[in-house]
Amino acid sequence: MRRLRHAPNAAIAQIWADLLCEAGYPATVERRYLTSVAGELPPDQCLPEIWLRHDEHLAAAGALLEDLERVPQ
Repeated sequence: MRRLRHAPNAAIAQIWADLLCEAGYPATVERRYLTSVAGELPPDQCLPEIWLRHDEHLAAAGALLEDLERVPQ
Protein backbone atom coordinates (compact mmCIF):
# COMPACT_ATOMS: atom_id res chain seq x y z
CA MET A 1 0.00 0.00 0.00
CA ARG A 2 1.11 3.53 -0.68
CA ARG A 3 -0.16 6.91 0.49
CA LEU A 4 -1.50 9.05 -2.33
CA ARG A 5 -2.29 12.32 -0.55
CA HIS A 6 -3.92 14.09 2.39
CA ALA A 7 -7.52 15.26 2.18
CA PRO A 8 -8.87 18.43 3.80
CA ASN A 9 -11.56 16.51 5.71
CA ALA A 10 -13.09 13.04 6.06
CA ALA A 11 -15.99 13.71 3.67
CA ILE A 12 -13.70 14.77 0.82
CA ALA A 13 -11.40 11.84 1.57
CA GLN A 14 -14.27 9.37 1.24
CA ILE A 15 -15.47 10.96 -2.01
CA TRP A 16 -11.96 10.77 -3.46
CA ALA A 17 -11.54 7.15 -2.37
CA ASP A 18 -14.91 6.19 -3.87
CA LEU A 19 -14.05 7.87 -7.18
CA LEU A 20 -10.68 6.13 -7.30
CA CYS A 21 -12.31 2.76 -6.62
CA GLU A 22 -14.86 3.36 -9.37
CA ALA A 23 -12.01 4.17 -11.77
CA GLY A 24 -10.31 0.85 -10.96
CA TYR A 25 -7.76 2.04 -8.40
CA PRO A 26 -8.58 0.35 -5.06
CA ALA A 27 -8.19 3.00 -2.36
CA THR A 28 -8.92 3.35 1.35
CA VAL A 29 -9.22 6.27 3.76
CA GLU A 30 -6.82 6.13 6.70
CA ARG A 31 -6.59 8.42 9.73
CA ARG A 32 -10.26 9.27 9.31
CA TYR A 33 -10.86 9.95 13.00
CA LEU A 34 -7.48 11.36 13.95
CA THR A 35 -8.71 14.98 13.70
CA SER A 36 -10.13 14.64 17.22
CA VAL A 37 -6.59 14.72 18.65
CA ALA A 38 -5.46 17.75 16.62
CA GLY A 39 -4.66 19.69 19.79
CA GLU A 40 -2.29 17.01 21.03
CA LEU A 41 -0.65 16.26 17.67
CA PRO A 42 0.33 18.76 14.97
CA PRO A 43 -2.76 19.50 12.83
CA ASP A 44 -1.00 18.63 9.58
CA GLN A 45 -0.44 15.09 10.87
CA CYS A 46 -4.12 14.60 11.71
CA LEU A 47 -5.64 14.96 8.24
CA PRO A 48 -7.30 11.94 6.60
CA GLU A 49 -5.15 10.20 4.00
CA ILE A 50 -5.94 8.36 0.79
CA TRP A 51 -4.00 5.13 0.43
CA LEU A 52 -3.79 2.99 -2.71
CA ARG A 53 -3.69 -0.78 -2.49
CA HIS A 54 -1.34 -1.19 -5.46
CA ASP A 55 1.80 0.90 -5.89
CA GLU A 56 1.64 0.78 -9.68
CA HIS A 57 -1.58 2.84 -9.64
CA LEU A 58 0.09 5.82 -7.95
CA ALA A 59 0.75 7.96 -11.05
CA ALA A 60 -2.60 7.33 -12.73
CA ALA A 61 -4.59 7.84 -9.52
CA GLY A 62 -2.73 11.06 -8.77
CA ALA A 63 -3.47 12.34 -12.27
CA LEU A 64 -7.16 11.48 -11.84
CA LEU A 65 -7.41 13.48 -8.61
CA GLU A 66 -5.58 16.41 -10.19
CA ASP A 67 -8.06 16.37 -13.09
CA LEU A 68 -10.96 16.35 -10.62
CA GLU A 69 -9.55 19.43 -8.89
CA ARG A 70 -9.63 21.35 -12.19
CA VAL A 71 -13.18 20.58 -13.33
CA PRO A 72 -14.69 23.60 -15.14
CA GLN A 73 -17.45 25.28 -13.20
